[in-house]
Amino acid sequence: MKINHPPGVSRFVALDAHKHYVVVGAVDKAQDVVLKHVRVDITRLPEWVKSHLFATDQVVIESTSNAWHLHDLIRPHVAEVVIANPMKIQLIAQTRVKTDARDTLNLAMLLAAGLIPTVWVPTLAVRDLRGLVAHRDRLIRARTQARNRLHAVLHRHAIELPAGEPFNGQNRAWWEALALSPVERLRIRHDFALLDELRPRIVEADVALEHLSTHLQHRDVVTRLVQLPGIGLTTAMSVLAAVGDIARFQSSKQLTSYAGLGAGVHSSGQTHRTGRITKQGRRDLRRVLIESAWSAVENSPFWKQRFDKLARATGPEPRLVLGA
Repeated sequence: MKINHPPGVSRFVALDAHKHYVVVGAVDKAQDVVLKHVRVDITRLPEWVKSHLFATDQVVIESTSNAWHLHDLIRPHVAEVVIANPMKIQLIAQTRVKTDARDTLNLAMLLAAGLIPTVWVPTLAVRDLRGLVAHRDRLIRARTQARNRLHAVLHRHAIELPAGEPFNGQNRAWWEALALSPVERLRIRHDFALLDELRPRIVEADVALEHLSTHLQHRDVVTRLVQLPGIGLTTAMSVLAAVGDIARFQSSKQLTSYAGLGAGVHSSGQTHRTGRITKQGRRDLRRVLIESAWSAVENSPFWKQRFDKLARATGPEPRLVLGA
């Protein structure tokens, strides 16, 4: 994947970022080393950037947990900052000798050659939305895990579930009266305490998502998305968080590939067949879209009919059709 160099760039700088330090190296247009690997503590990096990077530099950073912070820190001082896709970089620059210095210079040389596979840099608003969606997902997972543990207690002791919602306040006394060992009763109390703690936090996250959905940049798109079968407000905001700027996708096929929902293809000689979805893309986007597809099938007669028709044509694994 070729990338264009901004006009006037004379030096190609790579940052190999770690938790407490970064390793910096640079090459020129001829890929000769002009800056040997330098280790800079994270706390000293802002000062180092101001005195050692120039407006004629192009900088590449591997996508890590702090890549966006480094991008924002460096961008005002150089011609361009690109974020490299770490998975694709590994395929391009495989080596048996792996050191910080070698990784940094390899990255700089790939940048000079225009061979860096890049990732899109989200805006601050998209980063905040992604962070909120991810935070809510973690809360939901914690709630699900606590509920599953409570179900497991009943399963271990062959106890029937009470009528109605098993975890609401009306059934709390039923749980407390179960004739179980002190350890089991302790675990039940702790899981219910966790559920009580999670409940208002999930509500607060939902309110924050609802508030963001009314912002000008989201309002019109959310209004359209929630009219589709299987998509509610939370799902719509999750899709917007994962996709970001929809204009960066030139076709629906690119967006499908970005989600890892495209069918795998084997084409060689006289053989041509498609297979399961690739699952090479954003996992969070793929998950919410597949969940939405199943919800549409369950609640929309039109999509139920379409699904049944496709399921008959594809055989015993109809779930693959929804992700294809």
